[in-house]
Amino acid sequence: MDLWWDGSRAVFGYSRTPSDEPPEGWLDRARSYNFRRTVEPTHIFEIGIDGRNLRQLTSGEWSDLDPTYTAGGDIVFVSERCGTSLQCNEYDKDETSCNLYVMKPVGTGIRRLSANKDGDYLPHALDDGTVAYLRWEYHERSWAFIQSIWSIRPDGTGADAIFKQHFVNPWSLEDARSIPGSKKLVCIAAGHHTLAAGPLIVVDPSLGINEPKGMSIVTPDVKPPEGGMDGVPALEGGTQDGGGLYSTPWALSEKCFLAAYNYSSKQNDAKGYGLYLVDVFGNKELLHRDPAISCFMPMPLRSRPRPPVFPSFVDLSKDHATCVISDVSFGSEAIADRIRYVRIAEPIGWPYDNQLGGQRYGEKGPHLINWTPIRILGDVPVERDGSAHFEVPADTAVYFQLLDENRMELRRMRSFISFQPGEMRACAGCHETRGLSPRSHSSPLATSLPPRALIPPPWGNRPVSFLRDIQPILDRHCVQCHGGLKPAGGLDFCGGLTDWSHEYEQAWGLVPGYGFNRAFETITQAKLVATAEPNLQDASVTPPLAYGAHASKLFKSLDSPAQRKRGRLTADELLRMTMWMDANAPYHDRFVNKRATEKAYDIASDKKLARQITAVHERRCAACHKSAEVSRLDWIDLQQPERTLFLRAPLNKSAGGSQSCQGMVYQDASDPDYRSLRELVAAAVKKAWASPRRDLQTLVEK
Repeated sequence: MDLWWDGSRAVFGYSRTPSDEPPEGWLDRARSYNFRRTVEPTHIFEIGIDGRNLRQLTSGEWSDLDPTYTAGGDIVFVSERCGTSLQCNEYDKDETSCNLYVMKPVGTGIRRLSANKDGDYLPHALDDGTVAYLRWEYHERSWAFIQSIWSIRPDGTGADAIFKQHFVNPWSLEDARSIPGSKKLVCIAAGHHTLAAGPLIVVDPSLGINEPKGMSIVTPDVKPPEGGMDGVPALEGGTQDGGGLYSTPWALSEKCFLAAYNYSSKQNDAKGYGLYLVDVFGNKELLHRDPAISCFMPMPLRSRPRPPVFPSFVDLSKDHATCVISDVSFGSEAIADRIRYVRIAEPIGWPYDNQLGGQRYGEKGPHLINWTPIRILGDVPVERDGSAHFEVPADTAVYFQLLDENRMELRRMRSFISFQPGEMRACAGCHETRGLSPRSHSSPLATSLPPRALIPPPWGNRPVSFLRDIQPILDRHCVQCHGGLKPAGGLDFCGGLTDWSHEYEQAWGLVPGYGFNRAFETITQAKLVATAEPNLQDASVTPPLAYGAHASKLFKSLDSPAQRKRGRLTADELLRMTMWMDANAPYHDRFVNKRATEKAYDIASDKKLARQITAVHERRCAACHKSAEVSRLDWIDLQQPERTLFLRAPLNKSAGGSQSCQGMVYQDASDPDYRSLRELVAAAVKKAWASPRRDLQTLVEK
């Protein structure tokens, strides 16, 4: 809910339901999917304080909520209409994330303000005319994900972090509002997956965007639901509580606040929250408590100064924004003399629609390397004075990397940002913390030149795919030695498909598409590429040369003198390998549809096929091998089935085999067991291409 500046009307989110109780079965994951298609979602309404002139402002299939008035009269709110799914939920859940939107006072002209695959929430207009909001980030940071305070102009331009971009104590700062006559903010310190409930704190961003000393606790005995706030001092001693939780704060001054408070630690207590006046000197006075229902969002019913109105810098006739970096080396002085390019890439959000629900990318299984597919938009040259000028797509999450003369990553951004159509945005450099004033750079060379065209990746504008873009290079240069029963160095770069979803089928009911291939699993398990692993990352500033090709054993080997003797990779192949590693080495380029009408066939998890192949090998190969070790489904060659390893190795050379087995097993292709194996393989390969699983789909597209 929000109150208009003169106190005459209020805007609020509301869900029409037949009862004040949740619908039956709402916690049942299978049944709750249907609620999004059968129960009316939350919409935004406005009403006069006198109870008249109620009107509905939004409608449709998506929930719209958390509205706030801007100084110019528009309404900023969050909505599911961005069509993205949560990345951090369980496989069988269907949950949406939200982004910021804006509409005219009458509900028309709805337009997206932020493009965040992880979600933006709880916007509130600040006294300087911008809108503060809670921003989630999972870009290469996972368990140390960031929930920080960001701000944006009411037209969607100028999005930027305000506070807590690089530390995680507490997990989250939510419901940030201005303190009158001050640059400080009041907010709630909350947990990871919790409501916006916890201690009441004051934030002073002027001390530094990543400076924990900028936080002070008003209510020191109250802790966030998932812990945190260790070492944060109380403000003037603070209000002494016996526990409980605060919510929905409103600042009257730097010393005095309104807030909802619940004496219990139950976040969603339907009757526990009352409204209180709290100060930093230890006083807390009850204003209102209803024994039948919790109360939230206390606001003084009076007029208050309207913030300044920003002019709009959005040009909806354009599909791009223009960016200028005045000095790419600012904040990256250690690598300044090596920077030659800036790369722009997109982390793609998980799709959600009300028919298919949420689609998936990766799970918290043995190979969680990336949260999303990565689309490399292109590289732009840096001018000789260190400046750069380029265009990026509007309404698209992007992140940047600094590159050397070979277009190899020197430093990466483990965050992302989006821009509005026609927005012109400048920054001082890849400085990360803003703890220093930028160097004087009055007239960057790039600004006197037209925007540089982005140099695209070799595979075009598609997201990078390991199977399509990288495996062919390994096939040409590596598999001859790194394959078979005894791969060199124990590293198997075979391109055959693997599968691990069967380990979780009973618990999760996974559909095909969660496997990888043998080469990718080898690279992952041997840590041959320096990746920012999501389940190991913290929130720290990314150091130079920490990740990507420069720090990877695989690249050093591929570009080594020994490899050059065996056959040097072409410039195109080296660039492909480099860009893939610098994209954090993703495997898949797309998502899994849990509700596909045709079920994909996963050759790598066909238990019946494995038993049939093993039965033949028990008859013909047991003298030299354990049947299981030569019955590997990942040896099946999907491009040329006759070259499947357990078909070629035991077959006479004169019949087209390699005859690499000790003692010839099959004299020619007419051998009944050989024919049986070949027919099994051919049939399985045909099924695999007819109903391809996720990673094969990229190979069948035109």
